[in-house]
Amino acid sequence: MYNNSMIRIKISDFGPLRNGYTENDGWLDIRKVTVFTGNQGSGKSTVAKLISIFRWIEKALFRGDFDKKWFQQKNRFKNRFLTYHRIENYLTEETRISYQGDAYFIEYKNNLLHIEERKNKYELPQIMYVPSERNFISYVKTPKELKLSSEALKEFLTEFENAKRALKTAVRLPINETDLEYDRLNDTINLKNKNFKIKLSESSSGFQSLVPLFLVMNYLSSRIHDKKENSDSMSLEEVERFKKGIQDILDNENFTDEQRRAAVSVLSSKFNKTAFVHILEEPE
Repeated sequence: MYNNSMIRIKISDFGPLRNGYTENDGWLDIRKVTVFTGNQGSGKSTVAKLISIFRWIEKALFRGDFDKKWFQQKNRFKNRFLTYHRIENYLTEETRISYQGDAYFIEYKNNLLHIEERKNKYELPQIMYVPSERNFISYVKTPKELKLSSEALKEFLTEFENAKRALKTAVRLPINETDLEYDRLNDTINLKNKNFKIKLSESSSGFQSLVPLFLVMNYLSSRIHDKKENSDSMSLEEVERFKKGIQDILDNENFTDEQRRAAVSVLSSKFNKTAFVHILEEPE
């Protein structure tokens, strides 16, 4: 996971996480690079999914996608966010989750979500959760073929398709001196080096796990650092909200020209992503 500041989370009585983290008063610090290790079923993916959820909520609050009251409606957290990662049944009456981000402090307790604004500097992130099922991507063509799988995998596949079509020339993978290329005519990804050239679907399980991950991460991170690509990456809904925000500023007769420029700059900062949060299951 990538972030430039200190994020932390405290979890108790949620799924396999009964007592939560036993040190630091229960707070688990999420640093620039954070790696979870442990036995199967110990809750590593559960923690990662909760971090993904709370970071998305903080981002949506900061940008004004929804207000606090919308998030705080009863069962919204369970039915809208936990179901995305299929962990809604992990809740108990005693579940308590606290998240401290740069822009907001968010807490779930007594079956309700509580939100408090913080005044720290906040970098708008591109958030990508990469599920362990990414190996299946080598065998599917569209998200519809994954209708029995997770929403996170469908979202990852959508970005995989975008990354694949943005691949104009061959790219060198970080292992085995192997290049990655996209055959547009046949809509296939090929791997090649001096000894072979094969389709991704015919490659080893290691390549089938690595290539989708490498391709999507390389694509998204490059868009964060490319101002034009960043501005072009907004969804249609985001574009409409951005346009409305600009028009409201221009129509405000109480603003001077200087105040309008400042307001437009603040609004733009809420839509231009400046950080990349990469949450990866099964990195091995």
